[in-house]
Amino acid sequence: MSPTKMIKKAVGMLAMAVCAVPFWNCGSNSPEDTPTGSLEAKTASVALRLTHADVPLMDSIVVECIGADSLHLTAGAKDARFDLDLFPHDHWKFRARLYANGALMQKGEVEMKLEAGTTVDISIPMHALVGFVYVEIPLGFGNPAGVASGTLTLASAQGTFTYPMETDGMNATFRSEMIPLGFDYAVTLSLTDSAGVAIYSISDTIRIDENTPVPELSINSLRAKTKIALQVADDVELQIPLALPATRRKVKEGDLVISEFLVNSKNDSTAYDFIEVYNGSNDTLLIEDCFIGKTSALKESAAIRPVELPPRMALAIGSDSSEVVPEEFRLVDKMPQFNKSNSSTASSIVFHCDGDVLDSVYYGKVDSLHLAAVPLNSSSAAVPRSSQLNVGAWDDRENPENWSLGNPTPGSL
Repeated sequence: MSPTKMIKKAVGMLAMAVCAVPFWNCGSNSPEDTPTGSLEAKTASVALRLTHADVPLMDSIVVECIGADSLHLTAGAKDARFDLDLFPHDHWKFRARLYANGALMQKGEVEMKLEAGTTVDISIPMHALVGFVYVEIPLGFGNPAGVASGTLTLASAQGTFTYPMETDGMNATFRSEMIPLGFDYAVTLSLTDSAGVAIYSISDTIRIDENTPVPELSINSLRAKTKIALQVADDVELQIPLALPATRRKVKEGDLVISEFLVNSKNDSTAYDFIEVYNGSNDTLLIEDCFIGKTSALKESAAIRPVELPPRMALAIGSDSSEVVPEEFRLVDKMPQFNKSNSSTASSIVFHCDGDVLDSVYYGKVDSLHLAAVPLNSSSAAVPRSSQLNVGAWDDRENPENWSLGNPTPGSL
């Protein structure tokens, strides 16, 4: 996870690399000139791999293949690959449409010939049809800046439109509806506290066209300060300081949470035990004089080597005694012997610094003292799964329903 979420220029090439994959996803209608014999002899074995410039709020990509057969393929924002075999034909048309912010945003089309038994590379140039403005502001755990509301206003020759701030507890966002390309827009963004007092405002003019259909507007928390960056092109950037607390300092209670852990990886030689912590503050935290343990007692804890943790970043803490632990995560000499059973006994993971407990997680056996416990993967499972927190529910993390088991992702949410 990056400390900033920078939204780059959203127009590019939608490249579909077509390569051999033994999967047939065509209809039953075969052209008259299709040769007899094996499937490989009758078809061009292809796989569509889509690469594209990411845009915020991307919904899906739709591809239509029209030729000897007709196919309608859909992929989500994170998975843009299709495996299929196509019958040979002189006029295959490939049309792609990219949907974002709930509407069609880009489209492209290309036509080509496919011959039996061939492997072909296809590239579809994508053209923006509309644009929109999207703003994300990290509030940090507990919203220390006190941002309670805000508005985003866009004004052009087409009219003036105002959009309210939305929040999920850790981030505030603004997003406009789809707006026409080729116009200059006056942008005003304001943030207010619970009493309606202005915390911050910015006004500027941007142009939204095919080259910049989603202009960047984001607040980035840096080591020394927080600033807002309005980027209207690759080489134009305006930076304005914000009066928000953003420093490089030692960690304190409320700054971070234990976001993931794996303590029973012995059945997979490629996996390793780790404890992950997430920085939910707006500051770069100095992790020093800190320990990870079964309790807050030093004899049951391991000292963490000093490290800096930027805002909205996750840090995996692994043992130096394990060769499979990546070097950047080897932060303790030896991990404490955490209980690896989800039913035999009460178990805890405690993160503490300078004698103060900053966060803890209880897992294992439910008893009269512990009516709820975070789920733990079975130590006998063939494939280890880690316990993962929904960070959006950081303030209700003692509720087991806000935890789930999944493939380990140390160091990233």
